[in-house]
Amino acid sequence: MANQRFAVMVGVNDTYSRLRFAERDAEAVHELLELEGFDARLFTGPKVTASDVKTALRQIATRADKTDVLFVYFAGSTLNPMWSRGSETYLVTPDLDETALSENPDLGLRMAFLERDVLDFFPGAAVLVVDAVGPSGLPSLQSRRYSALVSCAEDASERETPVIGHGVLTAHVLATLRREQRVTFGALTSAVREQGLSPQVAGPSWGEGTVLTGSAGDPAPAVLPLANPLDTSTGEIMRLIRRLSQHARMPRHAAPRSSGTRADAGVAAPSRVEYVRAATKAHSTALLEYTAGGFQPIDSSKRFDLEAIRPMLRFPPGADWFGHTVHDDHRTVLCVPLRHAEGRSLLLALVDPAPELLGLGQPLAKILETIWRTDFAASPDEAEIEVLTALRGAFGRLPGAMFEHCFELYRRVLESYCVVFQPVITLGKTARRIEVHSYEALARRSSADSRAPVAMLRLAEVWGDRFVVERDKVILRMALTAYARAHAEGPWGRPKPLSINVAVRSLLSDPYVEVLRSAIAELGIDPATITLEISEQDPIEPRRGEQWAEAPHAYFHNRLAAIARDVGVAFAVDDFGEGYASLSRMAELPLTQIKVDRAILHHPLAAKELSLVMDTARHASHAPRVVIVEGVDDESPLTLREIYDQRIRHVQGWITQQPARPTLSRLQPEVCERIAALVRGDDEHRGTLITRADDLPLQRGA
Repeated sequence: MANQRFAVMVGVNDTYSRLRFAERDAEAVHELLELEGFDARLFTGPKVTASDVKTALRQIATRADKTDVLFVYFAGSTLNPMWSRGSETYLVTPDLDETALSENPDLGLRMAFLERDVLDFFPGAAVLVVDAVGPSGLPSLQSRRYSALVSCAEDASERETPVIGHGVLTAHVLATLRREQRVTFGALTSAVREQGLSPQVAGPSWGEGTVLTGSAGDPAPAVLPLANPLDTSTGEIMRLIRRLSQHARMPRHAAPRSSGTRADAGVAAPSRVEYVRAATKAHSTALLEYTAGGFQPIDSSKRFDLEAIRPMLRFPPGADWFGHTVHDDHRTVLCVPLRHAEGRSLLLALVDPAPELLGLGQPLAKILETIWRTDFAASPDEAEIEVLTALRGAFGRLPGAMFEHCFELYRRVLESYCVVFQPVITLGKTARRIEVHSYEALARRSSADSRAPVAMLRLAEVWGDRFVVERDKVILRMALTAYARAHAEGPWGRPKPLSINVAVRSLLSDPYVEVLRSAIAELGIDPATITLEISEQDPIEPRRGEQWAEAPHAYFHNRLAAIARDVGVAFAVDDFGEGYASLSRMAELPLTQIKVDRAILHHPLAAKELSLVMDTARHASHAPRVVIVEGVDDESPLTLREIYDQRIRHVQGWITQQPARPTLSRLQPEVCERIAALVRGDDEHRGTLITRADDLPLQRGA
């Protein structure tokens, strides 16, 4: 077959030389060339051997013809063995044994082999790119038929930079290949040199015309992605959001400054019309109510004159819901509808905003509409995330810079939270049997906050797997760190078990498991005390484009079993009876706990459902699981005595009538007496328990 393009990429990190990004370099080059249609082969990781690389190169060289192209890339370390007196150069692979090379020089990936048996032997055009740490230059580089671009830095700090996460030469090679539609070897060399780099370049003059990316004939046709109004306005949108955040924090906007009556806000609410006016550089702003009687101001900034602009105002029909601008000889008014209900609508009017903002069009209207249902002054970072989420929902996607900004904001918000612990109580008919069985970690904005940041935690599902995994990683480390500290200061010599919520996608993520393993090791926590509660929010199924070799539950079962063997933690299903938490999930996964959602307690057949849960939990094919009922309250048709009669011995919620705390403590004697009395049913007419709806597990509300 003619006109084939082959590529072999090798990347080897080196702890000794502090080389950290060589593997990442090779992976990036591999991904780019694979998209260009190369038959690309990648060799990275500690199991790479010189023999495997040489075999792949020889197979390509022997089956190619004159119309083919070969691209060989190496990132790592080079070596000149002492015995060779500088005449031999090796590209270092993990299996290289320098002591054995003097007797058998062909044991490693030798430059002489690359030149003689691959690059010079290849019948078509061959290109070699080396970005390495080691001896300055490659003494054996004597190209006759192939083109070479080589950089050998004296140490890793010269070769690579953490800011870009790549080797310096590789970063510019990647940038050139991505930027230009058609790149030849000569053009690549020129582009690299224009950046002030001076790599070693060799090869025949005709090799400069070797096409690396793009068509070998005429230039490839231009590719024009479908337009998104955010793409051309990213900078201005980000500056507007930044100004909104800055002005919302200013003391002068921390209290109402209104010429009308406040609506939909408390007395101490910040005056949104003021910081919107300041951020948009408008002459004045107002929140207007529209009814059959016309427009009336609800809140307005100074200098706002309704009568002056009344002839310009109208409430837009459905086709104009994003808003509109109205001009006359004196002023411009931007009208943004905020909410519409039968007989009453709200409109935000901006008089003479900054002209450059009007060019934003629909994105500007969506930003302003979202601001009105957020609170920039109370939490600028969270409000900014909500604005970006609204833009993503309205326009389908965000430009890369805005997406990354939102990701960093989300991580910062999560890291500002704290962790509190809610006890799981063991039931009994006597006070001495009532005790703390374990704890669940819950996230809060502050330790004094009884309300859970449910919306912000659930926002990760809107943005996708990357946000979900990052959320779970941050909260996992926070929870483990806080628990290690709380246990050290607590009353128990032996730690009580701890459960932490986690999404299915996180358990399928190797980086999450690595954070789990490393945090447990660093904090000296017994992994057997940690239970990961699998959230009901996630289905157990492959994402689009994924392929699982087994049925979903079988695949996930094996994944959990591998984590349990590797790390030593246990697993629970959370909120059985809600979302995806089904009997099949409960029966087929390797679980040690089952948490029953409070919704089951309100079902007409609650007692039978609890009995079914208990039977499944004690199925002969599984080790017995602990069943925990969440959310028992005085509205439940089942009393605590009836729950106990269903063989259930553990409950969680507002049972202690104390909020979750960042510290651990024993139950007070009077609390134990009261719970025991409820289990015995001493007073069935007394309220059973009081459960707060905002005491939710981590991913939903903690």
